Amino acid sequence: MQPEVTEQGNRHRNADEIDAAAQDWFLRHGAGNLSSEEDARFKAWRDADPRHRAAYEELGSLWSDIGPLEPAFAPRGRERRLETSPQPRPRRPWRQTGSIVSGLAAACLLLFVFGPETSRLPARLLADHSTATGEQRMVSLPDGSIAWLNTDTAIDIAYTGERRRVKLLQGEALFEVQKDAARPFDVVAADGRTTAIGTAFAVREVDGGATVTVTEGIVRVKSPDGASASMPSERDAMVEAGQQVSYRRGEAPGPVRTLDAGAATAWRHGSIVIRGRPLAEALAEIGRYHRGRIVLMGARSSDSAVTARVALADLDGGIDAIAATHGLSVTRVTNYLTIVR
Repeated sequence: MQPEVTEQGNRHRNADEIDAAAQDWFLRHGAGNLSSEEDARFKAWRDADPRHRAAYEELGSLWSDIGPLEPAFAPRGRERRLETSPQPRPRRPWRQTGSIVSGLAAACLLLFVFGPETSRLPARLLADHSTATGEQRMVSLPDGSIAWLNTDTAIDIAYTGERRRVKLLQGEALFEVQKDAARPFDVVAADGRTTAIGTAFAVREVDGGATVTVTEGIVRVKSPDGASASMPSERDAMVEAGQQVSYRRGEAPGPVRTLDAGAATAWRHGSIVIRGRPLAEALAEIGRYHRGRIVLMGARSSDSAVTARVALADLDGGIDAIAATHGLSVTRVTNYLTIVR
């Protein structure tokens, strides 16, 4: 039995095909290496349907608003300005020029989209275990404890006869610790140390500091702050289940706050919980799990509050739903750049 094909399904498929064709033509034009025959084919495609022209011009508008990418992906506009210059410049053969511009375009796109990820490669090289963007993994530690690694995370393990030590090099991990009073369990992140005997807690390194969330038991959080580093431990933070504390490198822990620890660690069960956060922060949180970049354009909606539960298995659907709720549109240029405006 053949599946039913609806008129609405055809419209969506046709729109996706038009967007894909527009992206292809735009990138090829940006690279500057179209032959006269290919340019004629492009113009025929563009003029065949008003939707084709609209999709192509929308991409042009998007690129003009993205500063880091505009020089590489809008070379045609720059060529027009050069041609009006009163001092003519020698022109290179189109193949050579196209090759150079194409290389610049590719390099610019790679740097813009993958630059943040490549900057974290050194930590992964030092790690005993790591995850890629969007990946979660369970790691069994030597004493039977478990480390759940969240997206883009790297850890280094160093156990001795006296202490169990895990260093969080980057990212976020949730630890389920086996009880062993003789050997405390330490997680080191951003020069601070979280110590537990038997408990469950998550540590996330972010912005030159770390956040500790306790889901079971109690932990002690210590972050050396220079003058007080050698003093007694009264400045350490004792954090119980359902509580969270943050600290910055070189500073004592901040105040302990109460929260829904289950929501804060919902990634362990396949979702992201966002409650009352500005749109820009919400998209940045989703971006931790999303390959490529998510770009929010325009400051008008960046502070709008977002409350949502987004499935890790359907991040694009979550982005679409959040954007629609705020009257915004989503444009995807390849699988690695999502523009919300």
